[in-house]
Amino acid sequence: MTLMPHARNLAATTALLCGAALLAAGPAQAQDGGFRDCLNNIKAEALKQGVPAATVDRAFQGLTPDPAVIDLDNRQPEFSLTYAKYVGGTVSLDRIQKGQQKMAQHRALLDQLQAEYGIPPQYLMAFWGIETNYGTFMGDFRVVRSVATLACMTKRRDFFSNETVQALRILNNNHMTSEQMRGSWAGAMGNMQFMPSTFTRWAVDRDGNGRIDIWNSLPDAFASAANFLRGIGFKPGLPSSEEVMLPAGFPLDQADTTVEKPVKAWASMGVKKMNGGALPAVDDAASILLPAGFRGPAFIIYPNFKAVMNWNRSTLYALSVGILARQIAGGPPVQQQAPADDAPISRDTVVDMQNRLARLGLYKDETDGLLGPKTRSALRLFQQQQALPADGHPTQESIRRLQAVR
Repeated sequence: MTLMPHARNLAATTALLCGAALLAAGPAQAQDGGFRDCLNNIKAEALKQGVPAATVDRAFQGLTPDPAVIDLDNRQPEFSLTYAKYVGGTVSLDRIQKGQQKMAQHRALLDQLQAEYGIPPQYLMAFWGIETNYGTFMGDFRVVRSVATLACMTKRRDFFSNETVQALRILNNNHMTSEQMRGSWAGAMGNMQFMPSTFTRWAVDRDGNGRIDIWNSLPDAFASAANFLRGIGFKPGLPSSEEVMLPAGFPLDQADTTVEKPVKAWASMGVKKMNGGALPAVDDAASILLPAGFRGPAFIIYPNFKAVMNWNRSTLYALSVGILARQIAGGPPVQQQAPADDAPISRDTVVDMQNRLARLGLYKDETDGLLGPKTRSALRLFQQQQALPADGHPTQESIRRLQAVR
């Protein structure tokens, strides 16, 4: 993932870094000498990328691992959030109303950015609201210390070593001082929670003062986000997603992000908008998604959904962005409620499911405790064998049946 949400936002944080928590610290790196050696390796790479030694030395002077970052990194969520819990915590009435107020307040700038970058204002507001609650909490961790700690004290060394180098490039370009460069524990910065590598590639000096300030300059923050979204594939036209009605007898095995059809093909199968209207008669590839199973809401996800997932790899995050954007723009809320008995699934339960599905020859991927597309596909095959609704959703009945197989 390129942008990281604020650590206090549980819904966004669980989606952090492609939907998985960072791996635990490597013991060999835990000693001070190992940390200093790691910093020296990062310095060598920074020098190759044109960062002067003096800049690196100032940033690294007296630098020590941040124990709070290590602690947060080691915390694995015990339960995955359900659709209802995730979206309910992310798309609140207060966040919708504030987004509408902020959109009206900054309308002139947002309209200019839409004309230049093609990003609708409600989407910029949705990302801003989800990432930092409209700039009210951007994090107070020293970014260089955070990313250096993650580079040198965890197994994601390559990723965070590069983020540390990019943070040093930002300092060298005099955008801010090391003390001013603050963000989430994982290194995400500013109103839109850019990682350093996102900043160096996509950030824009919109206000023209010679510095890119995504903390205090909303023109810089909004333009940078718009530039990034355009760069990762967001295009004018269709939204990222919208709620739809499925016809009776809709084949549930078709409701999967891996199944793509032209929008007009879904329409020919009887998929309609919630108001009964027809879907757009276009050839854009789209998928049907059932985030709470066949008893919950159904969404059609358009190509811009993939762009949103390039911002954050969580399906529920991407759905939340689309739902929030639609309501900020005055659209209706999601009409179909998730089933009341849709319960969170623990990582241990998912591991057990994966092991059991693997023994049945249905699951052939890593046993990681993550309820991803491959696990859902394997579960769907099992549900078909059991004559259950094959939506790939881990209902209590599906889990009970799976556990009963010997």
